[in-house]
Amino acid sequence: MRWVETIASKLKPDFGGVPTFCVDPDHLLDIPQVRESLRASGMTIEDWDGHPASLAPLKQVGNEDKPLLVVADPGRHHIVSSCLTDFRWETITIGELMPKFALDVVKSVPTEHWDRLMELHSEVRSPRNIHDTALLVGRALYGVDPEFLRHGSGWFRTLVSIAVGDDPLPDPVARAIAKEVVWPITLPKLEATEALRESAAARTVLLTALQTDPALLESASATERILLAQLAPSKPRRIADTPPIDLLTEWEQKRHNAQDLLDFGILYAKTIGSSSVSDDTRLELDRRFSEWLKQNYGLMLSSPNPAILRLPTLLDRLDKEIDDDRLLLLVVDSLSLRAWEGTRKRWLADGIIGDASTRAAFAILPTITSLSRRAIFEGKSPSQFSSEPHSSRLERQLWSARYPRDGDYYTVEEALGIQDSFAKARRRICLVDVSWDKRGHSINPRLDSIEEAIHVWAGKTPLRQIVRSGLEEGYHVILTADHGQVECRGHGRPKVGSLPDERSKRVLTFDSKTVCESFANAWSSPFHPSNLPTSMWPLFAIGFVSYDIEGAEAVSHGGMSLDEVLVPVVEVKQ
Repeated sequence: MRWVETIASKLKPDFGGVPTFCVDPDHLLDIPQVRESLRASGMTIEDWDGHPASLAPLKQVGNEDKPLLVVADPGRHHIVSSCLTDFRWETITIGELMPKFALDVVKSVPTEHWDRLMELHSEVRSPRNIHDTALLVGRALYGVDPEFLRHGSGWFRTLVSIAVGDDPLPDPVARAIAKEVVWPITLPKLEATEALRESAAARTVLLTALQTDPALLESASATERILLAQLAPSKPRRIADTPPIDLLTEWEQKRHNAQDLLDFGILYAKTIGSSSVSDDTRLELDRRFSEWLKQNYGLMLSSPNPAILRLPTLLDRLDKEIDDDRLLLLVVDSLSLRAWEGTRKRWLADGIIGDASTRAAFAILPTITSLSRRAIFEGKSPSQFSSEPHSSRLERQLWSARYPRDGDYYTVEEALGIQDSFAKARRRICLVDVSWDKRGHSINPRLDSIEEAIHVWAGKTPLRQIVRSGLEEGYHVILTADHGQVECRGHGRPKVGSLPDERSKRVLTFDSKTVCESFANAWSSPFHPSNLPTSMWPLFAIGFVSYDIEGAEAVSHGGMSLDEVLVPVVEVKQ
């Protein structure tokens, strides 16, 4: 990749023996492809904590060594200069790569498009503001032009391509184009933007438009008609049935303590993954589970019972169980117990694993990444989190601080780094994979199911080889998740509140209790978990509702359902 090579060529030294410090405000050095390229050039990467004491080992760097230290605060240059005689000081920003484009627009474009973006940047003579950059990116990279949308069926054809694709428009691009177009159908401004940036919203707008004006179908090409056929259900929705296990009866037979709920979650996942459980049954179970959480969530978090697994104390528990043995922890974003059950079946059938010991754990509410996944690495509840924003860099720093000199953190794409840690027999390795979360958000529940999608994902994920390698190297391979996910249907949203950045549509957060409670209704329930800061008041969607365009069907998370709150803690074996 050209943009990766540009960064690597600037940072990699011509010879070893001199440490390189790099200020990285745009977190470019957190991108897996960049880290792998730098490792391939012989550099070792770590985050500098800013303390003079940690610079002592760099006073004598071997001639072949090329350490790269990521600097969070550029104002600490004087600390380095006062401790070291020989060093390099660099700064890398998106502005250096593409200075003529607006920073926010570039950040919003997935990195797989950055080579094309750099080519476009080289052809531009003058700087562009946010709006103009967004329009240019929309035209050149995504083939979406406001002029095309304004005329005839251009808007219709554009939404068709977004509805059935996996690469909708980035948010700034969608906003800029929606602002330029007068839609031929009645479409609120927010819905117009979301129809361009989310496949589920595009599908909903198209279905509404076709119901209002069936003649639109006549303007579609033969290819577009084939694509439009995918918007209609290809198989019947769930109907009431009698599953092999009566889950409602099983619920009633439990004592309803926290351990019972964890055991029930495993049974629920196995049942729903192997048979058709009616929506009515699932809705009733989720209603009972939500009521249990409201009454017992705080008590469960403070329980001294070590068998009750919770994400903030998970690492403490694993450290006690594994002791001095080596641990490879796989954290898969959004992998519910139900999704794990599908993964387990696929990996057993393919011979990736020979056995798996599955337990369940409670995620943090709301079930969004910046809280639930961060709780794993902080080892604390959200009210005790530091003020630093959540990021993969923060997770890596927290992991390294917990296991100094013996802990390595990677994303699933960092194959070279993982192999290096195996070779060095690091005692604690963590690997984070967000690919299933991305796949889950693109599921069309009318055509696809979580079971079908996870079967395909589990057959091609790089985790397959990583699991094999970890087991061969003698590691305890533990897999867990930050939260789960659930199918949901849009019911509109209040005009106040915020959707979390992680694309959750199952919870809205407010900074005022009064405002939060004012939006309570038949499908929205305010609940403030005791472990949240007083500046965050969640409004949870009830049942399988989402805060989305009316009727939009998708898969998301953030709520209080069984599928979202209970996550797997699995040890896989050869």
